[in-house]
Amino acid sequence: MKNTVTFSVYAEGDRASLPAKYFLELKCEGGTAARARLTTRGNDTLTVPHQAAGQKCEIRAGTSGKAELGNEVRFTVSSEEGVIARSVVYPEGAAEAVSSDFRAPSGALHVDVEHEFREGPLGTRIRVMEWNIWGGGRSAGGEENVENIIEVIRHENPDILFTIETYESGEKILEGMNEGLPEHLRYTGTKVTVQPAHQPKNDNLWIFSRFPVVEQYPVIAHPGLMNDFHFGGIKIQLPDGQEVNLFNTWLYHEGWAWGAVNQTVGEIKYGIPRTYTNAEIVATDLQPRRIQMIRKILGENLPAYLAGDRSPIIMAGDFNTLSAEDWSERFANAPGHEGLVLHWPVTELMQEAGFTDTYRWANPDAAAHPGSTWSPYTGYGMAPGRIDYIWTKGREIRVLGSYTVDQKLPEHQHRAVPFYSDHAAVVTDLMVRNAESLAGDSPLEEYEVPWRQITAVSTSEHVGYEAYRATDGNLKTMWHTEWAPLEPLPQSITLDLGGTYHVTGLDYQTRTDFKPDGIITEYAVYVSSDGFTFTQAATGEWAHDYSPKKVNFNAPAVRFVKLEALQGSGNVASAAEIKVRYTPTP
Repeated sequence: MKNTVTFSVYAEGDRASLPAKYFLELKCEGGTAARARLTTRGNDTLTVPHQAAGQKCEIRAGTSGKAELGNEVRFTVSSEEGVIARSVVYPEGAAEAVSSDFRAPSGALHVDVEHEFREGPLGTRIRVMEWNIWGGGRSAGGEENVENIIEVIRHENPDILFTIETYESGEKILEGMNEGLPEHLRYTGTKVTVQPAHQPKNDNLWIFSRFPVVEQYPVIAHPGLMNDFHFGGIKIQLPDGQEVNLFNTWLYHEGWAWGAVNQTVGEIKYGIPRTYTNAEIVATDLQPRRIQMIRKILGENLPAYLAGDRSPIIMAGDFNTLSAEDWSERFANAPGHEGLVLHWPVTELMQEAGFTDTYRWANPDAAAHPGSTWSPYTGYGMAPGRIDYIWTKGREIRVLGSYTVDQKLPEHQHRAVPFYSDHAAVVTDLMVRNAESLAGDSPLEEYEVPWRQITAVSTSEHVGYEAYRATDGNLKTMWHTEWAPLEPLPQSITLDLGGTYHVTGLDYQTRTDFKPDGIITEYAVYVSSDGFTFTQAATGEWAHDYSPKKVNFNAPAVRFVKLEALQGSGNVASAAEIKVRYTPTP
């Protein structure tokens, strides 16, 4: 196989229109394996051979003539299998910018380097740390262990710290973190789990920040499912005025996702008959509360907290499940995977909602960087167990690097216990760009109209399958048109949104009992401000399968949305859930 590298260079921003000359090098163990001299006008791509397959390499970007490096330089290195390295670098007057390292593959390699030019300060660098400290930090060795945990935190020196299982240790951690610090570096501690029922022993979630807290979000409880023990947050303000939303998370642990994977990997490796099918493994997310909780967080809590707020988000915590990206087909043969391809729904939903898994963004090769956080105390087992995450969302955020902390400090090596907690910590370095330093207008964030405020009526419905069941937040119930006697299509369902919105689309979830009839295959959508006069907003066809369907349109000042089923399997229509998307009115 011929090994080649294709170099590409781009420029954008205040001085991007000026012609500039750049050189790019594939620098490997044996020296320079390939190089290119490019300009940002015309000659901006070049493919050359190399002989560095299997070597540890990096990309070096420099300039020639009077050209300058961008204020922000972004590297993306890809192979035929996908991205293998990413970096964001701020040269700050240096002669060259250097990417993170990677192992050069055989075959075609692509290197894209983007230079962004901006005048003035770009933003604020911050370090974020997430750690489930296990029983208030005492489970691995009492109060002495809490003190050791504080020393680890001080060693990592985060600007923002999310703790889980903080249980009566929040004040002690805050005091220990602040000891000896000057005023401008001191932390504020925010107890997220504040409901009286959790006090004093079960104050699970805390957030510590060096930046001032401008708002603490109120408790949103879903009876029988979740409350501030599981999710909540604050808003902080960075020194340049940019605000950031911080949310701490703990998802339900039972239906132990990693346990089923670990057992299955061991059974495959040693030729033992499997206990679980792939579907049964993934169902550990579906059957317990995890999938319900993440849907509430993404579909109700965040829209309620953020309505109209376009500030970036950092959402961290113990999700008690694995990464869909890690367990994709690309990494089926990674160490500890044994050919398994698992579509983990919780983390898939996070990605679909626009969140970035910062550890995997910074370390895109899951085979080389498994990033396990479960468990440095009990042992990592047969399968990688990455269940703790730092997620980000927002065009202002750049990921600079991410790693796990799963080794004791040298001064603690004498302790008999293997680690401070049953979870490793995750640390991510970020640049939070000030929104004013970014080119163009920020795209408007989409939200879902909360289902609790929606009412629905239909032109046809069978007893037990009424219209309201398509907007009740429960995938196990559904609206279905009358089948005995058959009332043929077309039929429609009309949603009263409970308020006026700038509507941008509708999401349709087919029936989830997977019976064949009632899948809408041809549709029309109408909108109205008063419920009497309707205007067609969209029409089209959907695939005859059980996957979620979408239609996008732009309709201001809407209170009523009508979905008309023109054709459907069995000449009937059904819907497990219908959701309406909107953007806040400026």
